[in-house]
Amino acid sequence: MSYSLKYRLSYWFNYPRRWLRRLLLLTGALFWLLLLSSVAWLNWLLQDVPDAAQLNMKNLQQQAINRTEQRLEQASGIDVITPQWLPLDAISRNLVYAVVLSEDADFFSHQGIDYDALLAALGENIKQREWKYGASTISQQTTKNLFFDNQKTLTRKFQELVATRHLEQALSKNQILELYLNMAEFGPNLYGIAAASHYYFRKPAAGLNAAEGAFLALLLPSPRRYHYTLVQNGNWSPSLRKKMQRILRDMRFKDYISSEQYDDFRSWRYAGLPDD
Repeated sequence: MSYSLKYRLSYWFNYPRRWLRRLLLLTGALFWLLLLSSVAWLNWLLQDVPDAAQLNMKNLQQQAINRTEQRLEQASGIDVITPQWLPLDAISRNLVYAVVLSEDADFFSHQGIDYDALLAALGENIKQREWKYGASTISQQTTKNLFFDNQKTLTRKFQELVATRHLEQALSKNQILELYLNMAEFGPNLYGIAAASHYYFRKPAAGLNAAEGAFLALLLPSPRRYHYTLVQNGNWSPSLRKKMQRILRDMRFKDYISSEQYDDFRSWRYAGLPDD
């Protein structure tokens, strides 16, 4: 056999090995390039997410106060009630129970994120081709109020989820509730439970009964719209009546109120803003 023929046979015999070696080198290079790019992207994505080690109640309370003041500064020319910070033990249990049952019934059992509800909301968003449902827990809403704006993107949602886990690691559930209730909007430019209790009922937050607590909880998903519907126009639609009764029924089911209280409050309606 001639040398030329042996060389050709050897070349074709070893060609698959060379091709495989080149493919492995290329795959390895692409893997490391993708890995390094992912790490760089995550670092950029998480640069606005607070570190759990830096979160404490004192700093977050000041952050909450600053954020609320910023919101009120944007309401120039509009009458506002100056917020007052209340510790959780100065807020009616009726209000606390009503808000938790209405906004996030599993608040004390989850770790900040309701993954089942999040996946369901994601499916609905994909179906409707818009970011409409957020499946936000009380912890997520608190995180958003503390650190983020109302931007609705997948990137912002991811940042919110990471920050929520950090918040849950740093604070107790009661501390998160205190932050939430002192920052939540209960009507146009009406922030915090102290201001809401005074505005709607002219009483301290510690004195709210179950019906009043359920009413304020009812406002939370859309405070400006419900303020216009329920307070300005007194329009209690059948759906809002059912929501109100459901909150009270859940409070009765959990033994937060008695059967007698439930019977007394189930037909309760907001009578309008009290006179000064």
